[in-house]
Amino acid sequence: MVNNSNFAIETTGLTKRYRRSLDAVSNLNLKVPVGSVYAFLGRNGAGKTTTIRILLDLLDRTSGQAQILGMDSVKKALEIKRRVGYVSEGQKMYDWMKVDEIIWFCKGFYPDWDDDFTAELKRKLELPGSARIKELSRGMQAQVALLLAMAYRPELLILDEPTAGMDVVVRRDFLEGVIDIIAQEGRTVFFSSHLVHEVERVADYVGIIDKGILIYSGPIDDLKSRVKLLMLTFPSVPDSIRTFPGAIKVDRNGRQAAVTVDNYSDKTLTLAKEYGSTAINVVDLGLEDIFISMVSPEAA
Repeated sequence: MVNNSNFAIETTGLTKRYRRSLDAVSNLNLKVPVGSVYAFLGRNGAGKTTTIRILLDLLDRTSGQAQILGMDSVKKALEIKRRVGYVSEGQKMYDWMKVDEIIWFCKGFYPDWDDDFTAELKRKLELPGSARIKELSRGMQAQVALLLAMAYRPELLILDEPTAGMDVVVRRDFLEGVIDIIAQEGRTVFFSSHLVHEVERVADYVGIIDKGILIYSGPIDDLKSRVKLLMLTFPSVPDSIRTFPGAIKVDRNGRQAAVTVDNYSDKTLTLAKEYGSTAINVVDLGLEDIFISMVSPEAA
């Protein structure tokens, strides 16, 4: 079956309410382009796992709609599972099996299983075929789960905190190697993480969720072009700097104010001068600094 949609994942008003006053996910409008590597960022408890479980019909939604590969996530749940690879944090497997045995076992469920690709992944991840799952470290168990999710070349790979339990070297190999293998074939990778510094190297799209609310979704480059840090110098920093248009974070130190602004443009510089700034320095921010500013705003 071909996905005729431009989006591998698309949600409209998706909401999960556990109690009358608490939304774990609130009115989520998410669009993940086909062929993208999309990072879903948020602090622990922000709603990332809840969203993923709803997308895969592992958790009931309160309201809203979700489509995966152009199909309704509830009505076509079985078909979606055949075409989507999924790895959850701390995924459970038959731990008494050996690595080669669990590969053989899972192969029987997927007509599109690719033996050559499986061997390539096994070699890249340095997985010992004769070792039992329970004998492996947590990080290596996660890598086995990744292999099993990718071996049948799914159209969409969904990973929930995929590098949890891996050391820094293995995490880098995975993010820059395994994800790249999938993305080069025009397939889509959607992965959640709270390790922002690792995301910027591999993702081209990002969604930022905070307290169940999606506060940004789009290309990383667009986000970095619209969020800037202004280092402003004043004869005396005015109290009104706290309400600088577009400010998402303001820090004051003596005669200087560090203002992180959203929707940066030439007009932003004009406004800074109108506030009385005598010197303006515009600083480009990395994704991690932007993320911290957006989910933990502080006013001076």
